[in-house]
Amino acid sequence: MAKYNVIKEDMKRRLVNGEWMEGNRLPSSREFAQYYDSSVNTVEKAVKELVDEGWIIRDSRRGTFMNKGKVPLQGSTRLVAAFVFGIDNPLWSAALRGIEDVLYLQGYHLLSSSDDRNLEKLEFLIRGAIERKVEGVILSPIMIQGHEDINNRLFSLLQNNGIKIVCLDRTVYNTKIPYVTSDNITAAYNLTKLLINQGHRRILFIKNSNISTVNERLLGFKQAIIDANLAYSDDFEVFISTKFEDFHDEFDVYCEVFERKMQEMNFTAVFTANDQIAEAAIRSFEKLKYDIPGDVSLVTYDADNINNKIKLNVTGVSQPFYEMGRCSARLLLNLIDGNEGQDVFGHVFNSNIYIGDSVKSI
Repeated sequence: MAKYNVIKEDMKRRLVNGEWMEGNRLPSSREFAQYYDSSVNTVEKAVKELVDEGWIIRDSRRGTFMNKGKVPLQGSTRLVAAFVFGIDNPLWSAALRGIEDVLYLQGYHLLSSSDDRNLEKLEFLIRGAIERKVEGVILSPIMIQGHEDINNRLFSLLQNNGIKIVCLDRTVYNTKIPYVTSDNITAAYNLTKLLINQGHRRILFIKNSNISTVNERLLGFKQAIIDANLAYSDDFEVFISTKFEDFHDEFDVYCEVFERKMQEMNFTAVFTANDQIAEAAIRSFEKLKYDIPGDVSLVTYDADNINNKIKLNVTGVSQPFYEMGRCSARLLLNLIDGNEGQDVFGHVFNSNIYIGDSVKSI
């Protein structure tokens, strides 16, 4: 970050934290230059942008003052809550770090919790956030079959209390909640194309839920096969349903079903919709004595997460969770500031394909 940007963000933080009160003149550019160990010109650039953004007001005779219309009124809690799959999950911890890095510079505090993909726990956390008078919430909607309306009820609960919401990683199709996600269709398309280019024609797509992100990945998978002028079969889609999206407690049973399915099918490669399914696939293939990639090639979403847990170097998609976290925080702050019209409804990030050792050319 450029020096003037560092100065600008620190000055903004100090304004938000009440270091300079209404009616008190801010230090001169020369005084700021001494404080920040910088040149007057660099400070002037930071000050000019703060004036342009409405944070401070400059009077050629009286000096520089904070803009009381921009800095929040007394009583603002400066609290934002973020509820994610698991704080100990490297992907979500990266997202939280991105959120906090943005909030800190604006004088906000982050309350982060793991919802463990449990609807009862998420509702408990949301009610606690309301009691603490948070100004905004960032969350990843939980999708459980038969409880599709739960997210709308939780959204209404927050909105009825004047709390702004941003969805991270996924969206709920029938709502108008702003969201930040990655381009699941394109990334899945490119990952499937990688398998096709290595000679694979019978590729299985394994999923355990019908959440928005998984359905988008399936769409990219299908389109890559069709665009390669290959025959697509519904048999390529293997849906092994679980009661909960996070199937930690069902993992052993899931592996047993997975093993039976694999023995019944003819395939050369497997595309798992997420890293937890990839972990189940790896264990199942070991039991079946299928070598990866000798007997079967494997690719997955969130490859970096599975590669941090096991020795196998799996090829797959890596999502930019840190950048997505930063974006969700900026979007939420715009909503809190009443600038809904200055931002787009949804932000979609590009993902990267990580090349490991789990794909064999045939």
